[in-house]
Amino acid sequence: MPSDYWNNYWRGRTSRRRFLGAGAAAGAGAAGIALVGCGDDDDAPANGAPADDDSAPANGDDTAAGDDERYGGILRFPYVGVSSGDPPTLFPFENLTYLAQVQASMHYSRLVTEYAGPDVEPEDYTALEGDLAESMPEQPDDQTYIFKLRENIHFHDKEPMNGRQATAEDFVDTYRAFLSMSQNAATYEDIIENVEATDEFTVQFTLSQPFAPFLAIHASTTEGLWFIPVESIDGGQAQESPVGTGPWVFDSWESGVSLNWNRNPNYFIPELPYFDRAEASLINDPQRILAGLRAGDLDMSGLTAPLYDEAQEQLDQDGYEHFSGHTNVTSFWFNFDNDGGRWQDRRLRQALSMSLNRESILDTLDPTGQGDYQSPFCAPVLAPFFLSPRNDDYGDSAQFFEFNPQEARQLFEAATGEETPFIRINANVDAYGRLREQKWELTAASLQEAGWDVELNYQEYGTYIQTTFLGEIDEGVALGPLIGAPRDPHDILSRNISSRSARRNWGGEPPEEMDRIEEMIDEQVTMLDLDERLEYIHEMQRELAEYMVTVPHVGPSGFTYVNPWMQNYHHKSGFAFPFTSLSRAYFTPERIAEDA
Repeated sequence: MPSDYWNNYWRGRTSRRRFLGAGAAAGAGAAGIALVGCGDDDDAPANGAPADDDSAPANGDDTAAGDDERYGGILRFPYVGVSSGDPPTLFPFENLTYLAQVQASMHYSRLVTEYAGPDVEPEDYTALEGDLAESMPEQPDDQTYIFKLRENIHFHDKEPMNGRQATAEDFVDTYRAFLSMSQNAATYEDIIENVEATDEFTVQFTLSQPFAPFLAIHASTTEGLWFIPVESIDGGQAQESPVGTGPWVFDSWESGVSLNWNRNPNYFIPELPYFDRAEASLINDPQRILAGLRAGDLDMSGLTAPLYDEAQEQLDQDGYEHFSGHTNVTSFWFNFDNDGGRWQDRRLRQALSMSLNRESILDTLDPTGQGDYQSPFCAPVLAPFFLSPRNDDYGDSAQFFEFNPQEARQLFEAATGEETPFIRINANVDAYGRLREQKWELTAASLQEAGWDVELNYQEYGTYIQTTFLGEIDEGVALGPLIGAPRDPHDILSRNISSRSARRNWGGEPPEEMDRIEEMIDEQVTMLDLDERLEYIHEMQRELAEYMVTVPHVGPSGFTYVNPWMQNYHHKSGFAFPFTSLSRAYFTPERIAEDA
């Protein structure tokens, strides 16, 4: 059963989704999943609606077929929708990009996993259930988590594991390997004092302090501790032909064409998965994806808000559409030493924010009207934590999100003494796609209107990720998505903002506000009472809006289209959507027969 950690909140919550047409186009108000890299709901698939809603289509129907009729067929989908492409590696510990992380959920497992089903809100990332663990952990105190592993877990029947049984000691070995090579290891070492196998199938975590988001961030994260056998790491196989314990067995990677898997006949949940095979296309051209969905060559895909009108015209109205809030924090970030250290001055950062015409950019990018502003360190998809700057209760700091060229000019002249300050924006488009390029062009136009002299500098993705993304910004500022699949605000705080992060997304001498920010980061994780933590994180967003150590952008909604022959589809946005949503989905008998 899912964790009841936030049960009281979600049971009392009134859904803000609304259905947008004959095909049951479900819209979500906020909450959910993105990259190292990064992907966000511009690029990544979104969530599905509860099947027990009167308006929900057959895609969410758990009883559409008998058990025996559910098996078979080849699942075909673009790997990461319009942001698909070749991963730099298949080994998720050595590269943070979403292209390396999403595929991991097909063949690897985690201790616990987010739960997707008809009885849970798609945006509830505290609804968890066992994955490797047979149930949620025992917690004898606030710092101890005891996970009882399933005893029927076997590695895939391929070299070098050859189907042998997995044990708690295997998991501890994986954890040690993870600490030695992942850029995200610091977020584990900071709070985990010890991990040990107390018997053949029991793993115990001991924390250094009470830590509210441990289960969401560490035990079930999709950017961290995948269960990868060290034998495959040591031999280099993890980079090319992964072997894990997940629902699919990796088959092949055809560069520029597809990633391919076969059903795992020895999966520890015996009835899953239903598809015989999964083929993730690496195409990212929106028109080719729409054509594939229309022709039935693709079964589902993550799309983008600007494609909504075309999708409505071209695709089967009996298909399933769902809209979700933006999944990451897209922002400007800085090397605070650049340009003579002038970005140390919060007035200049405030001026940059007030030079963004967020409403105009949203109107252009999101014809669905589902998008929202970003807020410091909290993605719109992370309800209930996200506090929209457009809401009346945001307070005085909402002024820094308003498009106010006159005030922006006064601020940047006071900070720099210049009437037309120069800004060089380092960004990426070759991986993030045409929608992101359009967003950056609209941003440049908005800044120019406010009086800036703007240069857009597009960097190749590999260079961008290894330098600019990690705060190594030689000149100017950076602009892009900072994290692809946050599951809790602390994901963003600890990795992107904290000066103690191994992968912090800024460089140079930290601004004077950083001491206060670190104090707040440390305080909120100790709050085990949900209401107290919610209130505190809302107040943090208001305060960080004044500091603008990163300058938030806008978040167009994401949406997913699922053809009507796919059943039992309940989406959770994020890097693990192939596991969470697709491992329990199945085709109608008629569709299965087409692949027979």
